[in-house]
Amino acid sequence: MSLFEKYGGFATISKIVSELYDELERDPVTAPYFEHSNIRDLMDHQVKFLSQVLGGPEQYTGMAMNAAHTGLQVTEAAFNKVAGTVQELLEDNGVEEEDVDHIVGLLGSLKDDIVTS
Repeated sequence: MSLFEKYGGFATISKIVSELYDELERDPVTAPYFEHSNIRDLMDHQVKFLSQVLGGPEQYTGMAMNAAHTGLQVTEAAFNKVAGTVQELLEDNGVEEEDVDHIVGLLGSLKDDIVTS
């Protein structure tokens, strides 16, 4: 069974992504990155991306991570804030520690493509 199926599929991932963007839009480190963004579109891409990465349907058709973050000047502090928030939300939503570590590790593997400043 994939992690996508294990934790309730789109319903759970959508909930976590919604909570994530609520947090990121309020945080002074991450909020500036979203000021001129269509949050609904970003959330849709994020749900599809995470679903695919966790073994769900392959529906993500967005840009590659490095292309999507080019020009955004994402700092290591902002990346770490996002990663930490993802970890907290996964834990808060009942994801087992081993699976949290795996998912956060996947996110960490994208750091070089996301951090541009």
